[in-house]
Amino acid sequence: MASRKFEFWSALEIREAIIALEQGISTGAASVSTQGPGGGSVTWTSRENYNALLDELYAAWDRKNGADTKPALTQFRQISKRGY
Repeated sequence: MASRKFEFWSALEIREAIIALEQGISTGAASVSTQGPGGGSVTWTSRENYNALLDELYAAWDRKNGADTKPALTQFRQISKRGY
């Protein structure tokens, strides 16, 4: 079953969360706080948490923007042994 994490977030909310986390990581911050979609704030405090959450946010971003992570269907042509 596919993950439903961040299903109710808008693409803009997902994008803003990704940017906030990446900015926090790039500045070496000990923690990053962002506003949650329903208000309030959320704080991530470890690099492992940052990376795990970024993976989930990017997957949600790809789902929102129609990125297909599955390989494209390959077409097969069956050729008869008789030659026709």
